[in-house]
Amino acid sequence: MRVLFISLSLPPFAESQTIRSAYLIRALAQYGVKFDLITAHTVPSMTDPSLEALLPESCRVWRTEVPTYDRTVERLKRAGRRRLLYLYSNLAYRLFAPDVRRGWNLQAVALAQQVAERFPPDLLMSASGSATAHLAAAQLKHTLQRAWVADLGDPWSWVDWQHPDTWLKAIPNRWLERRTLPQTDLLLWTTEATQRAYQQWYRRSIPPSIVIPYGYRQEDFPIAPQPTTVPIRFAYVGAASRRARNLIPLLEALAHTRNATPFALQIVGDASHHFQRAAHALNLPQVHFTGRVSYTDSLHYIREAGVLVLVGNKSPYQVPGKTFLYLASGRPILYLSQMPHADDPTYQLLSAFEGVAVVPNQAQAIREWLEFLNEARFRAWEAEARMRHAAPSLEPYEVHSLGRQLYDSLKHIVERTGCSD
Repeated sequence: MRVLFISLSLPPFAESQTIRSAYLIRALAQYGVKFDLITAHTVPSMTDPSLEALLPESCRVWRTEVPTYDRTVERLKRAGRRRLLYLYSNLAYRLFAPDVRRGWNLQAVALAQQVAERFPPDLLMSASGSATAHLAAAQLKHTLQRAWVADLGDPWSWVDWQHPDTWLKAIPNRWLERRTLPQTDLLLWTTEATQRAYQQWYRRSIPPSIVIPYGYRQEDFPIAPQPTTVPIRFAYVGAASRRARNLIPLLEALAHTRNATPFALQIVGDASHHFQRAAHALNLPQVHFTGRVSYTDSLHYIREAGVLVLVGNKSPYQVPGKTFLYLASGRPILYLSQMPHADDPTYQLLSAFEGVAVVPNQAQAIREWLEFLNEARFRAWEAEARMRHAAPSLEPYEVHSLGRQLYDSLKHIVERTGCSD
């Protein structure tokens, strides 16, 4: 089976969808699937070279020039035009549809047609982050007469409707979504909640779909973790902002906790400057910020943490991708929830596993929980979490299990549509 795969979120572009796509591509390659990847060159500031090792050597990668938005942002940065950069990036985020990389689909289609002439595909696949990949795949489906599988990752237009400053972009995105998604032969979702919501919204016009979670690689966590030392080192790994995943309640709780057990906190990855200001204002010398790190380094921080901090989403349709890496690590997880448990898919996933503490993302609740956590209770919690490393209930989320499920679906589509050469 040969797949023409279209996405801007492919190595070395640094974002979570890149990791998801690379996981699935590598898993499918083990079943003999060959890939031609259509993507773009990436400006250096947005790359993580360690991600390239996730792709199998059998992949051929074809790149367009850098998208217009990325070139413009890079040019403004180099020129030191900070105010103009702020204005341009904010207007683009609020107004450009389907997203800031609008128009890349035209480049992707032109390149994909050239590649398809040399290496005819059996199947088309597209993946977010940028929905321009889905627009390109919709056009190629008719041009190449091949079946098309779309991995949306996050919901499309719903993301814009959730924020009052992006409603103008949500209007054309709703139109693009309704025009594009019914053309797919299979949709991939990351959660059952999103799958149900779209089925209820689109009813008969929605194509078949399956749920393929983000998952993890067993090879990234080859051995059970060893006990950690005191002070107990909490680690938050990943992007964080006041709007989506606010760490200020945790910082305030650490500042006002009365506990004989010493704690430290490491915030790993891109984090809002508001958190650094808050840590300074609260006089928290035990809080450290690493800034952005590579994928390889982020795995190191996860494996070495005493407690992994996970801040939940405010949307009922998504599970943070690092949730699965946290679970696979065998480390204790402090889940700071931000929505009712009955509506929270992350809580529902975590509740099936040992070594997870759930606390509302509120300073007082976190402080009370920290004061309860002495060293003896931490050691018992740590031992519970270590049991996850070999838990059979975790195996369905390993990428090879997910790859088998996806391969069976792709094979069925190719056989049904008669597209295989």
